[in-house]
Amino acid sequence: MAIPIKLKKRWDVYPTLQEVLTATQNLSVSPFGTTIDDDLQDFRGIKLIGKGECINVSLNNSDFSGSLWQNFQIAETETFTPLINRVIFDESSFQQSEYTPLCGRGATFLSCCFINCKYKGVGFLQAVIKDCLFSDIKKNVRLDFNCKLIEDCLFIGDIYKTKFWYSSLKNCTFEGVLYDTSFWGVRDFTSQKEPILPEKVDNRMENIDFSQAEMIQCNFWAYCYLDKVKPSERNCVFKVTDEFYECLLTQIQSNESPLKEKLIKWVKLFYAPHITAPYRVAHPNDVSFNRPEDTEFSQTLYNFICEAAEATNCRIK
Repeated sequence: MAIPIKLKKRWDVYPTLQEVLTATQNLSVSPFGTTIDDDLQDFRGIKLIGKGECINVSLNNSDFSGSLWQNFQIAETETFTPLINRVIFDESSFQQSEYTPLCGRGATFLSCCFINCKYKGVGFLQAVIKDCLFSDIKKNVRLDFNCKLIEDCLFIGDIYKTKFWYSSLKNCTFEGVLYDTSFWGVRDFTSQKEPILPEKVDNRMENIDFSQAEMIQCNFWAYCYLDKVKPSERNCVFKVTDEFYECLLTQIQSNESPLKEKLIKWVKLFYAPHITAPYRVAHPNDVSFNRPEDTEFSQTLYNFICEAAEATNCRIK
C-alpha cells in the first residue's frame, strides 16, 4: 500500500537535511510521535536528501515507510557498527551516486522489513541480517548481499540477478521466481589445491527452504553444497557425480529424439562434473526463459536430467 502523500508533505517544514536531523535528534525521536498500530517512532515519509553526508547512529523501533535516502547514509566507524533493530522500510527509496553499503559496512539488521523498496547504488556489505523480510524487489534491481550472516529471513516475490555471494545463509525461506540469482559456498577457492569439504565452507546453505520457489538459470558456485536445502517440486536439485553424468549421456544417446545431438553437446558443455560445483539446479525453462523457440528442447533436457538424477540417487528431495 502506497504511503499517503500527507505523510511525506508533513516533513516539508524541515527543508534541509540538517533541520531534519536536528528535529529528530539524529533519527532517534520523531516530532510526529509514534505510530498507532505498532507504537514505532513515526518517520514515515521522511526525506533524507544530502550531498554525501553520513552519520554514525543506530535505528530502533521505528517506521521509515516511504522514506527517501538520497546521497545520505548511516555509516560505520572503526569503533562503531550500526544496529538497525525492528525498523520498517517498506516502499523506501535508497539512492546513492556511488556504490555504498546500506546503513554502513558490517551493520546488523534485526527484525526489519523491506517491502517494495527501490535500491540504486546500495548493497548489504559484511552485514548481519536476522529475522528480516524482503518482498517485492523490483525487477530492474540488482541487489548484492555480501554478508557475514543471513539467518531466519523471508524472501517473497521474484528476484532477478541478485548476488548472494558467499553470505552464510541459515534457516531462510524463498517464495517466488529466482532468475539468474547466484550463491557461492566460499570466498576463496582458486588458491585451494584440495576440494573444500562441506564443514569448511563459508556458506553451508543450512536449512534453506526453496519449496515455494522456482529457480531458473540460477548459479551455485565455489563449493556451494545443496544437500541441506528443501527443494521445490518445480526444480530438480541434484549432486553432479560421474555416475549421474554418464547416466545422463547414456539415456540421451539411447534415445531417438531429433534433439539428440544438441542435447549431448549441451550436457557436455554445462553438466559435466566439476570439483568446484558439486550441485546443480535444473528447471524446465532454463534454456527457454529468454528463448521461447527452445521450449521443447528445454523441457526435454530437464526431463532427462530428472531421470538421470533419480536413477543415480543424486536428486535432493
